[in-house]
Amino acid sequence: MYKRKLTKKQKIMFRKIISNLSFSPALVGQLSFYAKRLRKEETTRRVGLVFVVLALIVQSLVVFQPAESANASNGGDFVSGGLGLGANRSLNNFLVPYDSNSKNIKDVMNYVGITRAEIAAAQFGSWQTAETLSWGFSPRFSAAQGEKIVPITDANGNVVTTVYARPLKLFSDNNTKIYGWVGYSQKVGWFAIMQACGNLVTNSVPPPPAPPVPPTPPTPPPVVVPLVEKIVQSKTAINVTQGSVSATTVTARASDQITYTITAENTGTATSVVKLVENLEDVLEYSSIVDDGGGTYSATTKTLTWPDITLAPGEKQSRTFLVKMLETIPATAQGASDPSSYNCIMTNVFGNDVTIDVDCADTPKVIEQVVNELPTTGPTENMIFAGIVLSITTYFYARTRQVNKEVRLIRRHLNAGTI
Repeated sequence: MYKRKLTKKQKIMFRKIISNLSFSPALVGQLSFYAKRLRKEETTRRVGLVFVVLALIVQSLVVFQPAESANASNGGDFVSGGLGLGANRSLNNFLVPYDSNSKNIKDVMNYVGITRAEIAAAQFGSWQTAETLSWGFSPRFSAAQGEKIVPITDANGNVVTTVYARPLKLFSDNNTKIYGWVGYSQKVGWFAIMQACGNLVTNSVPPPPAPPVPPTPPTPPPVVVPLVEKIVQSKTAINVTQGSVSATTVTARASDQITYTITAENTGTATSVVKLVENLEDVLEYSSIVDDGGGTYSATTKTLTWPDITLAPGEKQSRTFLVKMLETIPATAQGASDPSSYNCIMTNVFGNDVTIDVDCADTPKVIEQVVNELPTTGPTENMIFAGIVLSITTYFYARTRQVNKEVRLIRRHLNAGTI
């Protein structure tokens, strides 16, 4: 009447009990023991089935509500939030701010020599970092590491903004694959626009456009030997808490105090006015300012600024400020568009770069540093795997219920005397 599938061991036990039941009624106790074991097995498999169903529900949420990075954009990006993912991915997300000249993007592209038609003709693809340069609005590295400061001028030769071209390999390595739109320009050749942040990528920094030709003066100016302005900037950092040693030689820990000293020296032959501006965006991810050293801090730009100073030839001046590491080192995920953000390293540049390692002993950051990438399985593969597990669990649960029901029928017939 009922079809069932048992293992070989279950079949032997079940047949032995049933075949000898009429000759030895004492076997009813064994049948009762067998029934109790089946009920325990049914309970265990029911719990397993419930957990598999819950896991399948959680996985389905990934399909309909994919996770987003908590650190997906940076103030130095050309397009905040990037050019979109999945169905929202579009080059129009770059062309719209280009047309409105948001963040002076159009001025930058005109300066480089890339036209709108050349941007619109770009195709989505990928490339390896290699020796390419990534352009951004915030400084992240030093000149010694290859970062170039590029003042952007308009058609009249006026500086409208400043961008920084730095080797893309500094954010990862030479073999990292980057996705975005790849195009070709008559002036600079190969170029790309990164999907994650909209930043421009080129093989080199083109020479600046020729300035407007000034009108010919009626008389030639007198020959004057020009005075040379040459300002040399430098920077040091001392970890006061760990014995007043160079902060670059030790790992900064929670609550450590670090003293930064910036120096500007006039090695030229002309008096020069120097601006003292410190970009602390990366430093303040893991610390806070304790003593601004007479400067003015801007929470909007995360910069520390002192009044302009005038340096005579051979003169130099220094400014010192103090930061304190946070009592709890943040476990914030590494930046998606800017991998140098929350990467357990504090990088600060004033002439030379000062790089300080941070003790990220928190478990999430350790896992993030050890596991660079999860297995390449998407929601579809996970749903298929969960479906297979659900089917197997359901099968064993149903089989246990069926065998348990047969045992109850046999006991009922035994009590009624029909066996």
